[in-house]
Amino acid sequence: MLFREVRPQKAGFEPEPDPGSDEPDRCPMQNGRVYPSIAHFGAFGEKRFHFPLVPAGAFHSFVRLSIMTAPLPRVFVTVHIPLEHLSPLEGIAEFIMPDNGVKAAPRAQVLEAIGDCVAVLSQGELRVDAEFLDAAKSLRFVANAAMGIDNLDLAELRQRGISASNTPAAFAESTADHTLGLMLSLTRRLAEGDRFVRTGDWARRGMEPLRWEGTLLGGKTLGIIGYGRIAKMVEARARAFDMEVIHTKSTPHDHVGYRPLEVLLAESDLVVVLVPLTAATRHLINAERLAMMKPGSFFINVARGKVMDEAALVAALHSRHLAGAALDVYEEEPLVNEALFMMENVVLTPHTGGATREQRRRGRLEASGEIARFLRGKARCFPVV
Repeated sequence: MLFREVRPQKAGFEPEPDPGSDEPDRCPMQNGRVYPSIAHFGAFGEKRFHFPLVPAGAFHSFVRLSIMTAPLPRVFVTVHIPLEHLSPLEGIAEFIMPDNGVKAAPRAQVLEAIGDCVAVLSQGELRVDAEFLDAAKSLRFVANAAMGIDNLDLAELRQRGISASNTPAAFAESTADHTLGLMLSLTRRLAEGDRFVRTGDWARRGMEPLRWEGTLLGGKTLGIIGYGRIAKMVEARARAFDMEVIHTKSTPHDHVGYRPLEVLLAESDLVVVLVPLTAATRHLINAERLAMMKPGSFFINVARGKVMDEAALVAALHSRHLAGAALDVYEEEPLVNEALFMMENVVLTPHTGGATREQRRRGRLEASGEIARFLRGKARCFPVV
């Protein structure tokens, strides 16, 4: 394993005092755009500390970033992210990051480097299980810069007395936007049309006006399975397209838009899945429930891949019972059922629902804020263990 150690150097100025020294201990707002715990960037942001140039190392080398000369708790960050995204940890932690561009650290490299780290921050891609925890001898805290927690073995964490947090609101807006994008791409055949132009088919075949007739969202019924934060944002966006929106959830309630699941499937022109993966929701959308959907309707999954039976979905598309599907998540991602690749009426994205610069930044800042609160012995905002 190759490591590089880089320490910040002053750029001809003295940093201003932190005006809010207690800010890392304050929880961000859940439903707004102002997040007190991430407002001060210090040496990471406006202060622009410069780092000496270091020759690039091997593909899986790591950068060790230290903020103080005294020994500090070590935090493993699974992706090489901007230091400003870790600003709540300024002065209280040393970071170890992969030095491999946009790729997350491979699991084998994480297991090799995690031994003396007190905390780990991942984007939710790191499987935290018994194998990982056996290697992480010093680990006391796991931070998911993600809304989901299905990558965490909660029982194993509890048994070992290791704490964990997620970022339940950080990616909601991005995911809602992505959902609407998938709906539009699917119903207006945007991805299909893009391929038609890029491959030269349009130039060869000429104008075919009847070929590209899509479907308006306006006047259609959108059925949302789940009614949490993201679902309500999707609902607001869909209503702007003049859609009728209904929903279902695990606990019946008297909301005018509520429907039991079977009724929702039968009434909806488009069905969007927005539930977490649990024992109860695994394969919630199976062959039986797909058959309950309105003939010619569309299916969209931006939740978790294992919420649907992917093979059953392929069968429903092959039979033309469904008019199309749009997926951001898959049962065994990054592997995808290859039958989906051959279907023009299917839109596929690589689990990028939350992937906007703004909300990735927010998620990392909230996750590093949780680590900071843990290291300082303060109450956390988003504990899951």
